Amino acid sequence: MEILEALQAVRDVYVNYPKRYEEIKDGIKRCELEIEDLEHLMEFAKLNASQGYQMYKAMKEVRKRRRELKNELELLEISKRINNAGKPNEKILNQAIGDMRKVMKQQNDRCYSMRVRHDLQELIK
Repeated sequence: MEILEALQAVRDVYVNYPKRYEEIKDGIKRCELEIEDLEHLMEFAKLNASQGYQMYKAMKEVRKRRRELKNELELLEISKRINNAGKPNEKILNQAIGDMRKVMKQQNDRCYSMRVRHDLQELIK
């Protein structure tokens, strides 16, 4: 059974992950276009308080979805390096595993630092 699981993992790396990589890139682009639509709506529309809050919730949701896709893409880029390496050796695989762990820790510890509006930094948890 372990051999079957290992072969399925290899299939994921060489077949499924490259497909997923492209799907993720398309998803990020769609999110960015949706964010742009919402920003233009906020700029040009006259919204009441309820509508403004609905736009805030929609923006928060699409930005959350975009962040999740970007995090997955960051991990898939490591997998993509294995594909581009030709026949991977133990050194390449160990490096990829180490990089994957490092990126996952960075993603877990990530916190945004305000670039301009430093007065708002305390609102971010």
